[in-house]
Amino acid sequence: MSLIKAFLDLSETLIGFVCVVLLAAMFALGVTEVFCRYVVEYSLSFPSELIRFLFVWSVFLGSALAVRKNSHAAIELFVGWLPNTLGKAVIIFSLLLSAVFFAVLVVKGYDVVLRVGAHKSPAMRLPMSYPYAAIPVGAAFMLLYTLEVVGRQLAGPSDTKGEIDESTLAGN
Repeated sequence: MSLIKAFLDLSETLIGFVCVVLLAAMFALGVTEVFCRYVVEYSLSFPSELIRFLFVWSVFLGSALAVRKNSHAAIELFVGWLPNTLGKAVIIFSLLLSAVFFAVLVVKGYDVVLRVGAHKSPAMRLPMSYPYAAIPVGAAFMLLYTLEVVGRQLAGPSDTKGEIDESTLAGN
């Protein structure tokens, strides 16, 4: 089990690093585009398109990180009113529904990647499968991390009052 946790920890670290690089690249491209347009008075065609593609990747990868850290928005008020065991069951059920949704995103996202592979982006002439690949890749990590949280919920104490136990998320 520690090998799986080590893999998930490593993937989280790598995804976090990739997200930082993507955000830095988007910033640099944005500054370059503004500089070229207003100082050099020559408009580049590719930066805005590349920024959009990098943004899509950063959203899907960042969403996967948020799933692992339980940082997505949630309304826990109603679950808190339930008895401990029922609240935990509701949390696990909602996580399993999310896992099903992420699995559908992986499958359907992969289908979309295959369909758009022949199309080229207007400015950079890149295969459109590159930006669309963010869907199945990000969803696959969201699915993995959701299943990890479900496993920790099942293994954790039943007196959580419907909340996801932060200590089990941190691996302590």
